[in-house]
Amino acid sequence: MLHGKAHVFGFGASHMRAAVNGAMREPRRWRCAAFTLLFVGFLILLGSRVIDEPVFEWKLLTMANNTEQRHPPIIFVGGVSRSGTTLMRVLLDVHPWIRCGPEGMVIKPVLDFRHSMPRFHVNWSRQAGIYPNLLDSAISKYIRYIVEEMGPPANILCYKRPEVLLYTEYLATLFPDSKFIIMLRDGRAVAVSNKRFKRNTTEKLHNVLNKWMLENINLTRACQNVGPKRCLIVRYELLILNPERELKLVTRFLDIPWDPVMLHHEDLLSKWPSINPYEPSTSQVKEKINNKALTRWLEDTDNDTKLFIREAPQRCFLLKAFGFLNIGEPPDYSKLPRNLPNVSGFKPPKEPKVSKRLRRRR
Repeated sequence: MLHGKAHVFGFGASHMRAAVNGAMREPRRWRCAAFTLLFVGFLILLGSRVIDEPVFEWKLLTMANNTEQRHPPIIFVGGVSRSGTTLMRVLLDVHPWIRCGPEGMVIKPVLDFRHSMPRFHVNWSRQAGIYPNLLDSAISKYIRYIVEEMGPPANILCYKRPEVLLYTEYLATLFPDSKFIIMLRDGRAVAVSNKRFKRNTTEKLHNVLNKWMLENINLTRACQNVGPKRCLIVRYELLILNPERELKLVTRFLDIPWDPVMLHHEDLLSKWPSINPYEPSTSQVKEKINNKALTRWLEDTDNDTKLFIREAPQRCFLLKAFGFLNIGEPPDYSKLPRNLPNVSGFKPPKEPKVSKRLRRRR
């Protein structure tokens, strides 16, 4: 009887067995789809809460058209890790108009998820009525809710996470009134600075430099695509050498008044709840801005670092393109050019291969 019913609905016994076996072969696929739907549902639920139950409400008069806005604009601060992103965040945080707060870790995973969704997930979500614009709207509400609830209200909010600005163009569409500050530092200094946290070989230092090159090409390209009115690249070395001049350029870019308190952040940090002991740069930003870190990377005397420093100019073309090799040795960073070349034609390097064993450790 069952066999007859199977034929009535167009399935024979062999077809049924094939269907069952196929379903058993793809449990991971179904679990991924279910996770996508649950995650999207969570974002939409959170987004609706932001609309219906705001915790803080205040009025912000924009300088452009004097229009009342419900939410303050957001400044996104980022760049390659160890490039001065924490310092910039702290300098902005002491400005009376701005509230940044400690580095948050919960936004980048959502952006990663959004941009790495398999096509199957996207198509599945469409069939469930979750179109990309709905997902983007939910993600924007999620990000805004996190940033707003991280601390007290302010005229302008700020969020710092080094790698988040790899999604600058996407964030620019989600938040039309947002602005972006990207920190840029000598890639050799970045690599050696990372080395201080663990023992590295010469090749691992080159891998860090390769990652620096890849990410800075993408960051600079995105910043140039967004445009100079919304995105600013700040050279870490110039900020250290002449903080007042560089910070005045930053405040002019943000269209906010200059405040000398930004030159004395170390005096306010003891009263400021914006320092996170888990952030690697916390101990350094507690100090007054100084030149010690500019050439500290040249002081490492181990053979691996010496070999890395000798080989870096030949293995990283972006060091020369960004002006780091044209200012002498040791480098005189005061001679760094302010403007960067257009990187639209730059070909990003391939990411270094990672062994399966090392990938499992991560």
